[in-house]
Amino acid sequence: MTIDIHTARSNSTWKHAVIYQIYPWTFAEDIERSPQLGHGSIRGIEQRLPYLEALGVNALWLSPFYPSPMVDGGYDIADFKNVDPALGTLEDFDNLVNAAHAKHIRLMVDFIPNHSSDKHEWFEKSRRREEGFEDWYIWHPGKVDEHGNHQPPNNWASVFSMPQRKARAHGEMDWLRPDEWTPPLSAWQWDDVRKEFYLHSFAVEQPDLNWSNPYVREAMKDAMRFWLDRGVDGFRVDAVNHIGKNMDLPNEEVNTAYNEEWNDNPYDQLLNYNSCGYPAKLHEYVWEMCQVLKDEAYETRDLRMILEAYMGESDLRDIDAIAPEVASTFNFGGLSADWSAGARKIQMDYYYERLLKDAVGNQVNGNHDKSRLAQRLGHNGARAAAVTTLFLPGMRFVYNGEELGLMDADIPEDRLQDPNGLRDPERTPIPWDDTLPNSGFSCAEPEALWLPANHADAHKAVSRQEQHDKSSLALYRAAIRLNHELEAATGEYVSLHTENDQVLSYGRRSPDGEQLIVMTNFSRNKQRGVKVSDSMFVMGQTILSSVTVERESRRVDLRAGVTLEPDESVVIKPI
Repeated sequence: MTIDIHTARSNSTWKHAVIYQIYPWTFAEDIERSPQLGHGSIRGIEQRLPYLEALGVNALWLSPFYPSPMVDGGYDIADFKNVDPALGTLEDFDNLVNAAHAKHIRLMVDFIPNHSSDKHEWFEKSRRREEGFEDWYIWHPGKVDEHGNHQPPNNWASVFSMPQRKARAHGEMDWLRPDEWTPPLSAWQWDDVRKEFYLHSFAVEQPDLNWSNPYVREAMKDAMRFWLDRGVDGFRVDAVNHIGKNMDLPNEEVNTAYNEEWNDNPYDQLLNYNSCGYPAKLHEYVWEMCQVLKDEAYETRDLRMILEAYMGESDLRDIDAIAPEVASTFNFGGLSADWSAGARKIQMDYYYERLLKDAVGNQVNGNHDKSRLAQRLGHNGARAAAVTTLFLPGMRFVYNGEELGLMDADIPEDRLQDPNGLRDPERTPIPWDDTLPNSGFSCAEPEALWLPANHADAHKAVSRQEQHDKSSLALYRAAIRLNHELEAATGEYVSLHTENDQVLSYGRRSPDGEQLIVMTNFSRNKQRGVKVSDSMFVMGQTILSSVTVERESRRVDLRAGVTLEPDESVVIKPI
């Protein structure tokens, strides 16, 4: 009998999952490896599964582990169906999947559809015009100017244009007037082998695949099936909006709202409507990827895709409507909103109000591309954000090290790996035990580490935090455990209101009437007598505090008012 996919996924465990993102190059190196190489490994991840099980996470999201020249931290892929030998083997990967599943932990892997490495055999064949591969990438002869020089076919820019600002600051663009914008890098690169330009939305070494070619689409879907057949439970799809392009290649319009004072990236000088997120094509391609997960071969499995796309809310809603039973876009609204009660309430209310009935919502406080949560909000603010986010409906994403309260590292320029020179500080090794070399991440010499350890965070090592019941790690463990234990934490989102503009409040209510309320003080001052005017209940008891964790439960009267410490978030259940 054929199973209706809507019914099969109606009770999807993804709806309430806590998903832990692992950046494999700096997570953990396996202790048996000899010699130690200074970067993480697949076996190292498997060895840390007991830690992840104790944390309480339901799934792992594995950032790129594929063979790569590592120009862009693994997002330049030379083979979509293998493991980078520096990280391990396919056998190691299979063992990780099986070991994770044995602990009831699912595995989601990064899928990068927009581009490959220029070292991929597909690109090598395409640049040589080998039969069948001529248009696997986006090629164009360009234009010839009056001096006989080859010029790109249009004004499309590379997302990786931020180094232009740095170059200008170092005096490399002295021909520009002070009031002129810093020019972005072209998204087109001349290839001397083919004698044409190829498109690269990101680094020069990351040529864009031509998704208008059905053979390319089939090859990418085949890569998805390869990993699903090895037991993978889903995909985090990287930069999905970039696969949708207007293949007439018109110029982009200038973004007249761009301001050099407020915008870090010259890429934003253009509206970028044709070079990415072009809806007529993007929606078609996303639909095709969703069909892979809905294939008959996988109908008994609860598979999921989460799509990365930096777009407007209405555009994201259109994507979410394509196949909400298997795919949804990242909710970056909270990540980009101001850290204030008013801004967060507006974003949260709007997000859950617009969420489609069959969709699985999500919340995210950080990732490998964003400055660490504690760096942005301070230690106490980060703890409050954790409690606020972890009790919201949907998938909750935790970036490795976030649970430890790690900060961005100060990395010497000669040790940087990121082509943008910006994202390495949040990608440094996890400190496991500060009594060991490199805080237990690897026994390699410090200079051999792929990125240096952040010695300023050594005191936040797992081994230390496990000894303290008020540590950041203790807070995350308690919050995730309560999420699993409380029936109310599986219920609907309820928008609540306080009479204090420094305090946010919301509720959760399950179908059988179980309730809880979360209150968060966004200020650095104590707030007294905070009333929840539309509270679902009157008398309650705090069961979790971002300040004291579970040590000091207290009775509260929500109509009379609640006292909150600076940067405190509390979870209250009725009594």
